[in-house]
Amino acid sequence: MHHDIMKDFISYLKSKVFLRILVYAVTIAFTLLVVLLVGLRIYTHHNRSIIVPDFSDLPVDVAAKLIDTRHLRYEIFDSIFITTREPGVVIDQHPKPGFLVKKNRKVYLTINANSPEKMVMPDLLGITLREARNKISIAALRLGRLSYRYSIAKNVVLEQQLNDHIIEPGDTLLKGSAIDLVLGKGLSDEKSRVPNLIGLTVEQAIIKAADAFFTINTSIPDETVKEGQGSIPIIYRHHPAHSASVLVPLGTQITVWITTDSTKVPGYAKSDTSDYAWPELNEDENVEIIEDDSYDYDYPD
Repeated sequence: MHHDIMKDFISYLKSKVFLRILVYAVTIAFTLLVVLLVGLRIYTHHNRSIIVPDFSDLPVDVAAKLIDTRHLRYEIFDSIFITTREPGVVIDQHPKPGFLVKKNRKVYLTINANSPEKMVMPDLLGITLREARNKISIAALRLGRLSYRYSIAKNVVLEQQLNDHIIEPGDTLLKGSAIDLVLGKGLSDEKSRVPNLIGLTVEQAIIKAADAFFTINTSIPDETVKEGQGSIPIIYRHHPAHSASVLVPLGTQITVWITTDSTKVPGYAKSDTSDYAWPELNEDENVEIIEDDSYDYDYPD
C-alpha cells in the first residue's frame, strides 16, 4: 500500500496540474518580490538625491518657488540686517549649495531683514561684569569698551553707555549694538597683568580680556585677511603685550593684530592648555607696575 501511495505522489508531481500550480506559485512569489523591491526603492528614494541650489541674494518668495520645484521644503531660521544687501533676500542657508539631500528635506534660510531689529536694553547696574556679559549676550547685544571709576563697589557695573551716552534699562536699540560699561575699581588704583591673547580669535579675546577687566580696542588685519574668506583670523601680536613682569591699570584698551597665517603666531596651538603660550611667562617674579599708558612696545611692521 505504501508503494502505491509513493507511486501516486510521483505521478502527481509529473502531472500538468502540479506543474501549473508550481508556475503560479513561482509567478506570484516573483511578483511579490518585485513589488517589495520597488516599494522600498520608492520609500527610501533610492538613487534619487536632490542637489541643493544656491539661494544667495534671491528674494525669499523666489527662493520658495525654486525650493518647491525641487520637491524640498523651507523654513526661515533667522533674519539679520545688513546694510550692503537688499532687504528680504537670502543671505545664508543650510544645507549649503551643492549638498545632496532626499526629497522633502527642509532647507533653513537666513534672510536680510527689511529694517534693523530693535532690542530692549537690560538693567546691568549693580551686577558683576560676568553677569552683565551674560545679560548682554542674551539680549543679542555686544560688550563694548570697559572703563573704571573709583568706587567701593569693586568690579560692579556703575553705568551702561551707548556711544558715550548713558542708556537706561528698557530703552530700545539696534540688535548687536556695543554696550560700554563703567565699572568700579575699588578705592585703590588697582592694576593687573594683561592676559595672553596670542592664537585666539578676536571674539575669544574679547571674552578673555573682559574676564581680566581689559577691553579689545582695535583689531588690525595683515595682508592675509580678506573679507568673505573661510579662514577665521587669529591674533599674532597685541599691545600692551602679555608679560609676567608688567602690570597695567584695569580697563586698559588692547590693540590686536590678526592673521590667517598660523606660522606668524609664536607658540600657537589650537588648544589653550595653559594660561600663557610660553612657560617662561608664567613666573610671577620681579613684577613691574606701570603707572600710565606711556610705555613703549615694538609694533609689528
